[in-house]
Amino acid sequence: MVAEEPALAKRRLILRDSISFAGLLFGTGMLFVITLFLFRSFSTRRAVLAQDWSSEGLRDLRAGRADAAIIDLRTALAYSPGTRAYELLLAQALGQADCSGCRDESYNYYMSLWEAQPGDGPINLALARLAAGRKDRQTAINFYRASIYGTWEGNGVDRRADVRLELAQYLIENNDLPAARLELLTAGTNAPDNFERDRKLGEMLQQTGDPVDAWTYDQKAVSDKPTDTAALRAAANLAYHSGDFEAAHRLFTREIAVLDAGHVSSDPDAAEQRTMARNAERIVALDPSSTQSPRERLARILAARTIAGKRFDQCSANFSAENPLPAPLEPIDARWVGPASALTSTALLRDPIQQTATMQLIFDTEIETAKLCTAPTGDDNLLLVLATSPHNVLAHAERQASTLVPLD
Repeated sequence: MVAEEPALAKRRLILRDSISFAGLLFGTGMLFVITLFLFRSFSTRRAVLAQDWSSEGLRDLRAGRADAAIIDLRTALAYSPGTRAYELLLAQALGQADCSGCRDESYNYYMSLWEAQPGDGPINLALARLAAGRKDRQTAINFYRASIYGTWEGNGVDRRADVRLELAQYLIENNDLPAARLELLTAGTNAPDNFERDRKLGEMLQQTGDPVDAWTYDQKAVSDKPTDTAALRAAANLAYHSGDFEAAHRLFTREIAVLDAGHVSSDPDAAEQRTMARNAERIVALDPSSTQSPRERLARILAARTIAGKRFDQCSANFSAENPLPAPLEPIDARWVGPASALTSTALLRDPIQQTATMQLIFDTEIETAKLCTAPTGDDNLLLVLATSPHNVLAHAERQASTLVPLD
């Protein structure tokens, strides 16, 4: 009986300790659950706040409020440090802000992002623009090229073409026209036809001094949208200034027809376009082209000789012994009084060399008298345009005018 009491006491002690330990475990578990719940609730709240501040920053950025966007996005990053999307937005906001040091901070942000993803197309593009703003030409070009060959979400082909156009514009601004032309031609080759891009390519290729390839893209744009007045005007002006007056007249006429059909002939540029259309038509009538029959060409040479001869007589009448003929006009005067200027139509018809010499005299007369006498008008002005225009620099380009969709 006495021996059973210590054993009973021992069992009671073990039971009491077990119950205490179980209670301790339960309390600890409950404390862990409560702590985890509070932590997750706090983390969720931080994530929500970060998202709210970043959304506000994005709205400010789109509204052009870069300074406010910087504050919003810094707050978002305080709640969610290291979030790449927020860092990208902050780098963008810093790049758009005018505050002192913001551009440098933006550059540093983008560089840290670039180190993590050096092949990211948008990041390389942002760095290219910032480097261009810092006048770091070679670095800008390198980042532009990295952007072109980088990764893009969505339509990468079009995005890369757009970056090439931006790089080409940067090269044009830095007077590197051959490199700009190469980028433009590559962009046009690698990307599918697009009206707006073709218009841009035509405009920029002209800036690089390449009217032939510019003509190709202007014609593509006109073919794509044959009633777009801006495209017609661009193509017509290019043809006019390149010496293809027949194409210029045709395109100007089509533009005017579109304006009239849309009852917008009161457009401030419409009157100028009508004048250029008439001028192009008259130049075609005056131009002694080699494609004409010999007699038609001769008739035009003789008509132009009469016009230029009268112009020279009117100009030289302003000079006298007290006010002698200017030196540039003296050799022209000698040519007008020489036998070549009086050749008969029969003699000129038989002598192509004299036909060329007569046209050169006509052109020289219009050019020099324009410098030293009153401004030319009428046919004299149009002969001057013909004299100073390239000899149809588009002649060897592929002509697409006959395949353009006709106007209804």
